[in-house]
Amino acid sequence: MTEERQQERESPLRKRREELGLTQRDIALALGKTDQTISNWETGLYEPKMTPREVKALCRLLKWTLEEMPDDFGAVRSQSEGE
Repeated sequence: MTEERQQERESPLRKRREELGLTQRDIALALGKTDQTISNWETGLYEPKMTPREVKALCRLLKWTLEEMPDDFGAVRSQSEGE
C-alpha cells in the first residue's frame, strides 16, 4: 500500500491525537468515555454520540474549531473492505 493511499485511509481523529501527543485514554478521560469508545470512533466502527459540552471539550483538547472538526472521525474504508 502506498503512503498516499494509507494517509487517505487514516482516521482524522487518530492523526490529530497523535500530532498532539495524546493517547486514546487522554481523550476518553476528558470526555468521560472509555478508551474502547475512542478506539471505535477511530476505526469507524461507531459514530460519536456527544453532548454539546463534550464536543466543546474535544475541540479544546484537539485544538480544533467546530468548523475544523471533521465530519467523520473513522478511517475511510475502501468498498472492497465493506463487502
